[in-house]
Amino acid sequence: MVFVTPHRSVAVVLLLVAFLALAGSRAFPFMDDIPGVMETAIVLLGAVSALAGVYLWLRKSPDSKA
Repeated sequence: MVFVTPHRSVAVVLLLVAFLALAGSRAFPFMDDIPGVMETAIVLLGAVSALAGVYLWLRKSPDSKA
C-alpha cells in the first residue's frame, strides 16, 4: 500500500501553485494592468514552483529500497 509522504503533499501544492501562476499569467485580462516586472515575477514563481514540485515528487523516500 502506498502512503502519501509529506514531500509528495508539498509537491502537489507546489504543482497547483505553478499551474495557477502560469495559467493566470496568460489567461486573465488583469495581467495587462500590472507592470512587466511583476508579470515576470509571477511567471518565475510558477516555473520555480513547478521545478520544486517535480523534484519533490520524484525524490525517493528514505525508507525506499531502490
